[in-house]
Amino acid sequence: MPLGDASGRTLAADVSALVDLPGFATAAMDGWVVAGEGPWSIVGTIDTGTPADTRLVPGQAMRIATGGLIPDGASAVIPWEVSDVVGDTVVGEIPGKVHIRPPGEECVRGDQLAQRGDTLAPALVGLLAAAGVDDVEVFVPPSVCVLVLGDEVVTSGVPGPGQVRDALGIQLPGWIQALGGDVATVRNVADDQRALVTALRDGVSSHDLVIATGGTARGHRDFLRTALDECGCEFLVDGVAARPGHPMMLARCGNTPVVGLPGNPLSALVAVVTLVAPVVDAWLGRADRELPQVHMAQAIAPARKELTRLMVGRRELGGFREVSHVSSAMLRGIAHADGWAVVPASGVEAGEVVPWIPLPWARRG
Repeated sequence: MPLGDASGRTLAADVSALVDLPGFATAAMDGWVVAGEGPWSIVGTIDTGTPADTRLVPGQAMRIATGGLIPDGASAVIPWEVSDVVGDTVVGEIPGKVHIRPPGEECVRGDQLAQRGDTLAPALVGLLAAAGVDDVEVFVPPSVCVLVLGDEVVTSGVPGPGQVRDALGIQLPGWIQALGGDVATVRNVADDQRALVTALRDGVSSHDLVIATGGTARGHRDFLRTALDECGCEFLVDGVAARPGHPMMLARCGNTPVVGLPGNPLSALVAVVTLVAPVVDAWLGRADRELPQVHMAQAIAPARKELTRLMVGRRELGGFREVSHVSSAMLRGIAHADGWAVVPASGVEAGEVVPWIPLPWARRG
Protein backbone atom coordinates (compact mmCIF):
# COMPACT_ATOMS: atom_id res chain seq x y z
CA MET A 1 0.00 0.00 0.00
CA PRO A 2 1.16 3.61 -0.37
CA LEU A 3 3.51 4.59 2.43
CA GLY A 4 1.43 7.67 3.23
CA ASP A 5 -1.58 5.48 4.03
CA ALA A 6 0.34 2.90 6.07
CA SER A 7 0.84 4.64 9.42
CA GLY A 8 -0.05 2.23 12.22
CA ARG A 9 0.07 -0.86 10.00
CA THR A 10 2.54 -3.73 10.44
CA LEU A 11 5.24 -4.47 7.89
CA ALA A 12 5.01 -7.83 6.14
CA ALA A 13 8.48 -7.52 4.57
CA ASP A 14 11.83 -5.92 5.37
CA VAL A 15 12.41 -2.46 3.90
CA SER A 16 15.78 -1.13 2.69
CA ALA A 17 16.94 2.32 1.73
CA LEU A 18 16.70 3.15 -1.97
CA VAL A 19 19.10 6.11 -1.70
CA ASP A 20 21.97 7.30 0.45
CA LEU A 21 21.02 9.68 3.26
CA PRO A 22 22.01 12.35 2.70
CA GLY A 23 22.52 11.80 -1.00
CA PHE A 24 25.15 14.55 -1.19
CA ALA A 25 27.25 16.60 1.19
CA THR A 26 24.94 19.11 2.87
CA ALA A 27 25.21 22.04 5.25
CA ALA A 28 24.29 21.17 8.83
CA MET A 29 23.85 24.85 9.78
CA ASP A 30 22.75 28.16 8.27
CA GLY A 31 25.79 30.28 7.57
CA TRP A 32 28.75 30.55 5.21
CA VAL A 33 30.34 27.70 3.31
CA VAL A 34 34.02 28.53 3.00
CA ALA A 35 37.21 27.21 1.44
CA GLY A 36 40.63 27.46 3.08
CA GLU A 37 41.56 30.00 5.74
CA GLY A 38 39.84 33.36 6.21
CA PRO A 39 38.95 36.04 5.74
CA TRP A 40 36.75 34.98 2.81
CA SER A 41 35.34 36.98 -0.08
CA ILE A 42 31.61 36.46 -0.66
CA VAL A 43 31.09 35.11 -4.18
CA GLY A 44 27.42 34.08 -4.17
CA THR A 45 24.55 32.21 -2.54
CA ILE A 46 23.56 28.53 -2.58
CA ASP A 47 19.80 28.07 -2.42
CA THR A 48 18.37 24.79 -1.15
CA GLY A 49 17.00 22.59 -3.89
CA THR A 50 19.46 23.83 -6.51
CA PRO A 51 22.88 22.44 -7.50
CA ALA A 52 26.01 24.29 -6.50
CA ASP A 53 27.59 24.88 -9.93
CA THR A 54 30.45 26.95 -8.54
CA ARG A 55 33.69 25.52 -7.22
CA LEU A 56 35.10 27.40 -4.25
CA VAL A 57 38.77 28.25 -4.15
CA PRO A 58 40.66 29.11 -0.94
CA GLY A 59 39.59 32.47 0.42
CA GLN A 60 36.03 32.34 -0.96
CA ALA A 61 32.66 32.01 0.80
CA MET A 62 29.00 31.56 -0.20
CA ARG A 63 25.80 31.99 1.76
CA ILE A 64 24.17 28.62 2.49
CA ALA A 65 21.12 27.35 4.36
CA THR A 66 20.78 24.13 6.30
CA GLY A 67 20.41 21.30 3.80
CA GLY A 68 22.12 23.19 1.00
CA LEU A 69 24.47 21.28 -1.30
CA ILE A 70 28.12 21.78 -0.41
CA PRO A 71 30.11 22.96 -3.45
CA ASP A 72 33.38 21.39 -4.53
CA GLY A 73 36.40 22.81 -2.79
CA ALA A 74 34.56 23.72 0.43
CA SER A 75 36.16 22.92 3.78
CA ALA A 76 33.57 24.00 6.39
CA VAL A 77 30.36 25.84 7.16
CA ILE A 78 30.67 28.75 9.58
CA PRO A 79 27.38 29.49 11.38
CA TRP A 80 25.98 33.01 11.10
CA GLU A 81 26.27 33.58 14.83
CA VAL A 82 30.05 33.05 14.99
CA SER A 83 30.94 35.14 11.99
CA ASP A 84 30.98 38.80 10.96
CA VAL A 85 30.54 40.41 7.56
CA VAL A 86 32.61 43.43 6.67
CA GLY A 87 31.60 44.75 3.27
CA ASP A 88 31.80 41.73 0.97
CA THR A 89 34.09 39.75 3.28
CA VAL A 90 33.32 37.12 5.93
CA VAL A 91 35.48 37.29 9.03
CA GLY A 92 35.63 34.47 11.56
CA GLU A 93 37.28 31.23 12.53
CA ILE A 94 36.55 27.75 11.26
CA PRO A 95 34.85 25.98 14.17
CA GLY A 96 36.07 22.71 15.60
CA LYS A 97 33.08 21.03 13.97
CA VAL A 98 32.91 21.68 10.23
CA HIS A 99 29.07 21.44 10.12
CA ILE A 100 29.02 19.42 6.91
CA ARG A 101 26.99 16.21 6.69
CA PRO A 102 28.82 13.75 4.43
CA PRO A 103 26.89 11.61 1.91
CA GLY A 104 25.55 8.40 3.46
CA GLU A 105 26.01 9.61 7.04
CA GLU A 106 22.61 8.19 8.08
CA CYS A 107 22.42 5.25 5.71
CA VAL A 108 23.57 4.05 2.32
CA ARG A 109 21.47 2.50 -0.38
CA GLY A 110 20.61 -1.08 0.57
CA ASP A 111 20.78 -0.58 4.34
CA GLN A 112 17.88 -2.33 6.08
CA LEU A 113 15.81 0.35 7.81
CA ALA A 114 12.84 -1.70 9.03
CA GLN A 115 11.97 -5.34 9.34
CA ARG A 116 8.95 -7.58 9.02
CA GLY A 117 6.76 -7.17 12.09
CA ASP A 118 7.69 -3.54 12.76
CA THR A 119 4.79 -1.16 13.34
CA LEU A 120 4.84 1.79 10.96
CA ALA A 121 4.94 4.55 13.56
CA PRO A 122 4.96 8.09 12.13
CA ALA A 123 8.71 8.51 12.63
CA LEU A 124 9.42 5.27 10.74
CA VAL A 125 7.11 6.39 7.93
CA GLY A 126 9.15 9.59 7.70
CA LEU A 127 12.45 7.71 7.63
CA LEU A 128 11.30 5.42 4.83
CA ALA A 129 10.00 8.37 2.83
CA ALA A 130 13.36 10.14 3.20
CA ALA A 131 15.02 6.96 1.94
CA GLY A 132 12.97 6.98 -1.29
CA VAL A 133 10.29 4.41 -0.39
CA ASP A 134 6.82 4.93 -1.91
CA ASP A 135 5.05 1.63 -1.18
CA VAL A 136 5.32 -0.98 1.57
CA GLU A 137 4.04 -4.51 2.09
CA VAL A 138 1.85 -4.74 5.19
CA PHE A 139 -0.17 -7.42 6.91
CA VAL A 140 -3.93 -7.34 6.56
CA PRO A 141 -5.23 -6.83 10.12
CA PRO A 142 -7.12 -9.82 11.54
CA SER A 143 -10.88 -9.44 11.25
CA VAL A 144 -12.34 -9.69 14.75
CA CYS A 145 -15.85 -10.62 15.85
CA VAL A 146 -16.86 -9.54 19.38
CA LEU A 147 -19.72 -11.38 21.06
CA VAL A 148 -21.12 -9.61 24.12
CA LEU A 149 -22.93 -12.19 26.23
CA GLY A 150 -25.64 -11.57 28.79
CA ASP A 151 -29.38 -11.02 29.07
CA GLU A 152 -28.71 -8.15 31.46
CA VAL A 153 -26.66 -6.09 28.98
CA VAL A 154 -28.24 -3.03 27.38
CA THR A 155 -26.53 -0.82 24.81
CA SER A 156 -28.03 2.61 25.47
CA GLY A 157 -29.75 4.75 28.04
CA VAL A 158 -29.85 4.43 31.81
CA PRO A 159 -30.02 0.74 32.78
CA GLY A 160 -33.01 -0.41 34.79
CA PRO A 161 -33.09 -2.77 37.77
CA GLY A 162 -31.08 -5.91 37.00
CA GLN A 163 -29.57 -4.35 33.86
CA VAL A 164 -26.07 -3.06 33.09
CA ARG A 165 -24.76 -0.92 30.25
CA ASP A 166 -22.46 -2.60 27.76
CA ALA A 167 -19.10 -1.15 28.79
CA LEU A 168 -17.03 -3.72 26.84
CA GLY A 169 -18.56 -3.89 23.37
CA ILE A 170 -18.20 -0.13 23.06
CA GLN A 171 -14.52 -0.01 24.07
CA LEU A 172 -13.06 -3.23 22.69
CA PRO A 173 -12.85 -1.95 19.09
CA GLY A 174 -10.47 0.77 20.31
CA TRP A 175 -8.33 -1.71 22.24
CA ILE A 176 -8.20 -4.17 19.34
CA GLN A 177 -7.34 -1.43 16.85
CA ALA A 178 -4.49 -0.30 19.10
CA LEU A 179 -3.20 -3.88 19.13
CA GLY A 180 -3.35 -4.05 15.33
CA GLY A 181 -6.66 -5.82 14.71
CA ASP A 182 -9.90 -4.70 13.12
CA VAL A 183 -13.24 -5.29 14.86
CA ALA A 184 -15.68 -6.01 12.05
CA THR A 185 -18.66 -7.06 14.18
CA VAL A 186 -19.94 -6.43 17.71
CA ARG A 187 -22.93 -8.63 18.44
CA ASN A 188 -25.02 -9.06 21.57
CA VAL A 189 -25.92 -12.67 22.41
CA ALA A 190 -28.50 -13.85 24.93
CA ASP A 191 -27.67 -16.27 27.74
CA ASP A 192 -28.79 -19.26 25.72
CA GLN A 193 -26.52 -22.08 24.61
CA ARG A 194 -28.19 -22.56 21.24
CA ALA A 195 -27.91 -18.85 20.44
CA LEU A 196 -24.28 -18.84 21.57
CA VAL A 197 -23.35 -21.90 19.50
CA THR A 198 -24.91 -20.28 16.44
CA ALA A 199 -23.06 -17.00 17.07
CA LEU A 200 -19.74 -18.81 17.62
CA ARG A 201 -20.09 -20.82 14.42
CA ASP A 202 -20.99 -17.69 12.45
CA GLY A 203 -18.05 -15.81 13.94
CA VAL A 204 -15.52 -18.58 13.37
CA SER A 205 -16.64 -19.09 9.77
CA SER A 206 -16.32 -15.44 8.74
CA HIS A 207 -13.63 -13.87 10.96
CA ASP A 208 -10.00 -14.43 11.86
CA LEU A 209 -10.51 -14.06 15.62
CA VAL A 210 -13.57 -14.33 17.84
CA ILE A 211 -13.74 -12.66 21.26
CA ALA A 212 -16.56 -13.46 23.66
CA THR A 213 -17.18 -11.36 26.77
CA GLY A 214 -18.64 -13.13 29.80
CA GLY A 215 -19.72 -16.72 30.32
CA THR A 216 -16.21 -17.97 31.17
CA ALA A 217 -16.92 -18.95 34.79
CA ARG A 218 -18.85 -22.04 35.90
CA GLY A 219 -22.13 -20.51 37.01
CA HIS A 220 -25.51 -21.83 35.97
CA ARG A 221 -25.78 -19.13 33.28
CA ASP A 222 -22.21 -19.44 31.94
CA PHE A 223 -22.52 -21.28 28.62
CA LEU A 224 -19.30 -20.39 26.81
CA ARG A 225 -17.35 -23.47 27.84
CA THR A 226 -20.10 -25.92 26.86
CA ALA A 227 -20.79 -24.01 23.64
CA LEU A 228 -17.11 -24.25 22.67
CA ASP A 229 -17.21 -27.98 23.40
CA GLU A 230 -20.26 -28.37 21.18
CA CYS A 231 -18.44 -26.51 18.39
CA GLY A 232 -15.55 -28.98 18.65
CA CYS A 233 -13.04 -26.39 19.84
CA GLU A 234 -9.73 -27.28 21.49
CA PHE A 235 -9.04 -25.49 24.78
CA LEU A 236 -5.54 -24.02 25.00
CA VAL A 237 -6.01 -21.90 28.15
CA ASP A 238 -8.82 -22.54 30.61
CA GLY A 239 -8.17 -20.20 33.51
CA VAL A 240 -4.95 -18.63 34.80
CA ALA A 241 -3.48 -18.20 38.28
CA ALA A 242 -3.86 -14.44 38.24
CA ARG A 243 -6.04 -11.71 39.68
CA PRO A 244 -7.97 -10.12 38.15
CA GLY A 245 -8.87 -12.14 35.09
CA HIS A 246 -8.40 -15.72 36.30
CA PRO A 247 -11.36 -17.25 34.34
CA MET A 248 -10.01 -16.08 30.94
CA MET A 249 -9.97 -18.67 28.16
CA LEU A 250 -8.33 -19.35 24.82
CA ALA A 251 -9.60 -22.03 22.44
CA ARG A 252 -9.02 -22.98 18.83
CA CYS A 253 -11.91 -23.77 16.53
CA GLY A 254 -10.25 -25.22 13.45
CA ASN A 255 -7.71 -22.54 12.61
CA THR A 256 -9.60 -19.72 14.29
CA PRO A 257 -8.71 -18.63 17.83
CA VAL A 258 -11.53 -17.83 20.25
CA VAL A 259 -10.71 -15.78 23.34
CA GLY A 260 -13.09 -15.80 26.29
CA LEU A 261 -12.98 -12.63 28.36
CA PRO A 262 -14.41 -12.64 31.89
CA GLY A 263 -17.59 -10.62 32.25
CA ASN A 264 -16.19 -8.21 34.82
CA PRO A 265 -14.76 -5.33 32.80
CA LEU A 266 -11.33 -4.95 34.42
CA SER A 267 -10.83 -8.71 34.32
CA ALA A 268 -11.81 -8.64 30.65
CA LEU A 269 -9.19 -5.99 29.88
CA VAL A 270 -6.50 -8.06 31.62
CA ALA A 271 -7.41 -10.90 29.26
CA VAL A 272 -7.17 -8.51 26.31
CA VAL A 273 -3.55 -7.60 27.06
CA THR A 274 -2.48 -11.12 28.08
CA LEU A 275 -4.35 -13.34 25.59
CA VAL A 276 -5.70 -11.21 22.73
CA ALA A 277 -2.48 -9.21 22.32
CA PRO A 278 -0.23 -12.26 21.68
CA VAL A 279 -2.78 -13.71 19.25
CA VAL A 280 -2.79 -10.49 17.22
CA ASP A 281 1.02 -10.25 17.45
CA ALA A 282 1.35 -13.76 16.03
CA TRP A 283 -1.07 -12.93 13.20
CA LEU A 284 0.97 -9.84 12.32
CA GLY A 285 4.34 -11.61 12.43
CA ARG A 286 5.64 -9.59 15.36
CA ALA A 287 8.55 -10.99 17.32
CA ASP A 288 8.16 -12.02 20.95
CA ARG A 289 9.29 -9.26 23.25
CA GLU A 290 10.27 -8.89 26.86
CA LEU A 291 7.92 -6.88 29.02
CA PRO A 292 9.30 -3.49 30.06
CA GLN A 293 10.22 -3.02 33.71
CA VAL A 294 9.01 -0.55 36.31
CA HIS A 295 10.20 0.41 39.79
CA MET A 296 7.64 0.04 42.52
CA ALA A 297 7.00 3.21 44.50
CA GLN A 298 5.14 1.23 47.15
CA ALA A 299 5.47 -2.12 48.89
CA ILE A 300 2.87 -4.82 48.14
CA ALA A 301 2.20 -7.45 50.80
CA PRO A 302 2.25 -11.17 49.91
CA ALA A 303 -0.97 -12.57 48.44
CA ARG A 304 -3.16 -14.95 50.40
CA LYS A 305 -3.12 -17.36 47.44
CA GLU A 306 -0.43 -18.34 44.93
CA LEU A 307 -1.65 -15.84 42.36
CA THR A 308 0.14 -13.30 40.22
CA ARG A 309 -1.49 -9.92 40.68
CA LEU A 310 -1.85 -7.44 37.85
CA MET A 311 -2.06 -4.11 39.62
CA VAL A 312 -3.55 -1.16 37.80
CA GLY A 313 -1.61 2.04 38.21
CA ARG A 314 0.50 4.84 36.84
CA ARG A 315 4.22 5.39 36.50
CA GLU A 316 5.21 8.53 38.33
CA LEU A 317 8.54 10.11 39.25
CA GLY A 318 8.88 7.76 42.22
CA GLY A 319 7.87 4.69 40.21
CA PHE A 320 4.64 2.70 39.94
CA ARG A 321 1.70 3.54 42.16
CA GLU A 322 -1.61 1.72 42.23
CA VAL A 323 -4.64 3.86 41.43
CA SER A 324 -7.91 3.76 43.33
CA HIS A 325 -11.13 2.00 42.30
CA VAL A 326 -9.53 -1.13 40.89
CA SER A 327 -11.82 -4.06 41.67
CA SER A 328 -12.45 -6.51 38.83
CA ALA A 329 -15.92 -5.02 38.28
CA MET A 330 -14.71 -1.41 38.02
CA LEU A 331 -13.40 0.67 35.12
CA ARG A 332 -12.75 3.91 36.99
CA GLY A 333 -9.18 2.95 37.93
CA ILE A 334 -8.00 1.75 34.50
CA ALA A 335 -9.61 4.80 32.88
CA HIS A 336 -6.94 6.92 34.59
CA ALA A 337 -4.03 4.45 34.54
CA ASP A 338 -1.33 3.63 32.01
CA GLY A 339 -0.88 -0.08 32.61
CA TRP A 340 -0.41 -3.00 34.98
CA ALA A 341 2.47 -3.91 37.28
CA VAL A 342 2.98 -7.70 37.40
CA VAL A 343 3.36 -8.48 41.11
CA PRO A 344 4.32 -12.01 42.21
CA ALA A 345 2.42 -13.83 44.95
CA SER A 346 5.35 -13.20 47.31
CA GLY A 347 4.79 -9.45 47.13
CA VAL A 348 7.41 -6.75 46.54
CA GLU A 349 9.27 -4.10 48.49
CA ALA A 350 9.29 -0.42 47.55
CA GLY A 351 12.02 0.16 44.99
CA GLU A 352 11.90 -3.36 43.54
CA VAL A 353 11.62 -3.79 39.78
CA VAL A 354 8.76 -5.81 38.28
CA PRO A 355 7.46 -6.41 34.74
CA TRP A 356 5.08 -3.83 33.35
CA ILE A 357 2.21 -4.32 30.88
CA PRO A 358 1.52 -0.96 29.23
CA LEU A 359 -1.79 -0.03 27.70
CA PRO A 360 -1.85 -1.04 24.02
CA TRP A 361 -1.43 2.51 22.73
CA ALA A 362 1.80 2.79 24.77
CA ARG A 363 3.33 -0.48 23.59
CA ARG A 364 6.57 -0.71 21.66
CA GLY A 365 5.98 -1.19 17.94
